[in-house]
Amino acid sequence: MILPSQQAITKQRPAKIATGRRDIYGYNRNRALNAYLHNDNIDDIDPADPQSIFSAVNPALYMLRIDVKDNAGQFKPLAAFASFSVHATALSPAVDVYNADLFTYAQKDLQWYIQDQYQTPWPIVHALTTGTQGDMAPALPDQGDNMFSHFDVDWPAAKRLGKGIGKEAISLFNALAPRLTSVINVTTAAREINIQRDNTIANITLCQSPAVGAPVARGAYERRTPYLGLNPFFHGGSWFFNDGCQGNKAYLGYKYPQQLFAPSESFPNTVLFQLIKINDAAIIPLPFEVTTEAGRRIANSVANAFSNSYNSTNPIEHLWVTSNANGYFGYSTTEEEYSQQYYEGGHTLYGQYTTAYLSAQLNALAHDMQHNAINEILPEWRYNVVVNSALPHQKQSLGRRTVYAQPNLKTIKNTQDVSYSGDHQENYVVFEWIDVNSTEISFHLPLVKIQQKQQGKWENVKKGLMPISDEGYDIEIRYLTDTEHNMGIYQARWYNPIAGQYDRFTIAARQSHPELHSALFTVNSAIKQY
Repeated sequence: MILPSQQAITKQRPAKIATGRRDIYGYNRNRALNAYLHNDNIDDIDPADPQSIFSAVNPALYMLRIDVKDNAGQFKPLAAFASFSVHATALSPAVDVYNADLFTYAQKDLQWYIQDQYQTPWPIVHALTTGTQGDMAPALPDQGDNMFSHFDVDWPAAKRLGKGIGKEAISLFNALAPRLTSVINVTTAAREINIQRDNTIANITLCQSPAVGAPVARGAYERRTPYLGLNPFFHGGSWFFNDGCQGNKAYLGYKYPQQLFAPSESFPNTVLFQLIKINDAAIIPLPFEVTTEAGRRIANSVANAFSNSYNSTNPIEHLWVTSNANGYFGYSTTEEEYSQQYYEGGHTLYGQYTTAYLSAQLNALAHDMQHNAINEILPEWRYNVVVNSALPHQKQSLGRRTVYAQPNLKTIKNTQDVSYSGDHQENYVVFEWIDVNSTEISFHLPLVKIQQKQQGKWENVKKGLMPISDEGYDIEIRYLTDTEHNMGIYQARWYNPIAGQYDRFTIAARQSHPELHSALFTVNSAIKQY
């Protein structure tokens, strides 16, 4: 089997790229405003203004556009790599299905737009990453804090935000067309450092022993751990211990018991410091959740190094931090934010000087890469981990694929408009069938789609540019239970169904089983089968 990575190497094409940025507001908000305002350099935000949470943000949407030459010699889009600073927490922890939160809508909408506009002969990739999102929450209405339960899941609100970001991404993608160039200069630098062992650079010393703060058990604002958020031992910082690199952090479970049950060697310790320079853009991947101001300071440190090291005729125009890259080390806040010991500060494992240390290491790396690419990787990594498998054991399906329950409309709110969304939910049509067991279903391949008969031929249904299939975001698949003969019962849900047409569910072939079709149905205020 040829892997996609192998295909990318063997089927390389001439390319053009463009980089750019657009500031967009109304999609993220600051969930730790008081800590943000504690930064010494922040003086233009009015804490009494309820709209300040929407301005104390990182508004930057960055993008790298890549076009390649097709077989006819024309350049057409292939991919976009983008970054926006927001947590993927528009949906609450109560959601019981795997999902990509608001990122789904933004990623897919740009992909479908490109494929429709350019009729590309290849699939489009829109890789949307998260930037300095440590204190950036989705711009949902602020409902205050929650202490006893999670907020209701608001799917329509998540969709509105995600599609809004997607619309902005489409606009930025189009704006980059005139800037496309075939002159491409890529320089990379990578340096692995064990930050517990090599914890000093210049005059900055990082904690050798990482520690979890008590606020971590409480959870972040609006996403509290039910009831634990009320416990005063999980609030804020310590009044008694405020010296050293961990500052006023109140240890979760107290200092010495925590070190007994969570010794230093159990924490991640080897950071891949990395810089990727592409023409006038530079990307800083970090295995931390970096707050907005911390990200600015890190980016400024790298920008200063670049401005001192590189030819001024080729300056860096776009430079951004990408969080949660190459591992996970908790958070990185500024020293001022850390002193407030909100959730973000409590989760800054390596102490109050974390951002200063990261800035200094990346500044040094930027200086060192001015002439050559750098690849300073440790000779080996060793892990001692407990391995347990949660996957079912492979087994052969022996039964027959068949319909279990024909389509049925589930209305969340009594209305004639079946696409109408209730306060937090969406109406849907449900269909269930018996199929091969979960080890043979191949969930990574397309499985469910809606079809409609047009001029005697079955056609795949779209809603705008979105396919009504599990490649889109209105079809959900659930594995319900095992059944006899090593088979399984599955459920497909079509959310926001389109009224007034005649449709069927089509289940793709699996193993030796052919396509399966539901009864023909139409959706109005009630569902009818034909």
